[in-house]
Amino acid sequence: MKPFGNVSKNVVLECSIAFLLVIVLFLGSGPGSSALSAAPPPQSQAIYCASDDMHRHTCPLDTRGGVELIKQRSEAKCTYGSTWGFDDRGIWVDRGCRADFKIAVYSPAGGSGGDTEIFYCASDDMHRKWCPVDTHRGVEMVKQRSEAKCIQDSTWGFDRQGVWVDRGCRADFRIISYSRRPGSVEGGSSGQSRSLYCASDDMRRNWCAADARGGVELIRQRSEAQCLYGSTWGYDERGIWVDRGCRADFEVGGVDWSGWGESFNIYCASDDMGRDWCPADARKGVRLIRQRSEAECVFGQTWGYGPRGIWVDRGCRADFRVAGDWNARAVELLYCPSDDMGRHACAVDTRDGVFIVRQRSEADCVYGRTWGYDRRSIWVDRGCRADFEVIDRRSAEWRDWDDRRDRDRDDRRDRPY
Repeated sequence: MKPFGNVSKNVVLECSIAFLLVIVLFLGSGPGSSALSAAPPPQSQAIYCASDDMHRHTCPLDTRGGVELIKQRSEAKCTYGSTWGFDDRGIWVDRGCRADFKIAVYSPAGGSGGDTEIFYCASDDMHRKWCPVDTHRGVEMVKQRSEAKCIQDSTWGFDRQGVWVDRGCRADFRIISYSRRPGSVEGGSSGQSRSLYCASDDMRRNWCAADARGGVELIRQRSEAQCLYGSTWGYDERGIWVDRGCRADFEVGGVDWSGWGESFNIYCASDDMGRDWCPADARKGVRLIRQRSEAECVFGQTWGYGPRGIWVDRGCRADFRVAGDWNARAVELLYCPSDDMGRHACAVDTRDGVFIVRQRSEADCVYGRTWGYDRRSIWVDRGCRADFEVIDRRSAEWRDWDDRRDRDRDDRRDRPY
């Protein structure tokens, strides 16, 4: 038994050494493979910063993710912007303020190389709460997390001091970045669409910050008061505005380009570098989904829309999505095709005008060239196939619609033949 016992001890020793070698090799097998690096990085960290001598002191930190005061330890008040604050050097305290602060770990949206920052702000006690962040570029709400509604300028907002929330609003917010190339919304990878609620609860004009350069569409009206583009809602470089009681959900951001035939997309081009109009029903909004030109398509500068339709200028050529509940209204649309590449007419009363709603063909449907209308019909040519909407001013739907304000007196190119 003694020799067997020695053998057993040797075997155990050799197995122990081998096991330790395996662990060492596993922990050292390449960069970033240690147990520490495998752990997820902390989302925030706490730090104590004090003005013990009643003078200003700075605690050096990376504050790009935002800073929040979580516990005041001094009898002297710690008031943001007065006795404490932060900048790119760190947190500063003054006049006896001593407190614990929470620093959110900076993580640009979309991984490395991103240029937007998402942060969380909450009114947990139903009172107004401030989240100090750099808001000079603007702020937009990304995701509401509370049951209490988060309505801009009512239960949340922002100014130079940061973002504030009130009456139970809890949400994720994004600092708007304008570093992306305007018009670069082709495909789904360039931006994700999201819904945003905006309300004129006091019957006055209210602004909701959003990056609206790619266009906005109204997806659901929530008010009894009508939401009409250009009249009770609209948008510009500051975001979406609503007025006179309009309350609605809007969709902003990128739209996936899925080709012709399925989505309600149309093509509009400024081939002669001048302003051109493409008749379209833009009452629910329009979004740019694919820029085709070298010239940039920038909303409000080289493209836009109104009661008359979509306009493009200075060489902008792009595909646009026309918002609306078109699938439910398919029976109201008129399909007119040029299947043999020749000119065809589809008889209909067009005295009040015609809008193109959906191009179905690979061949471009360009107003005045491959489609148009006279008083008796719509015509298509050179392979254009599309769904059209015929305006009827006798219908209640068109009662408040007026395209005269968008018409240029000297521009006769877009009038029916």
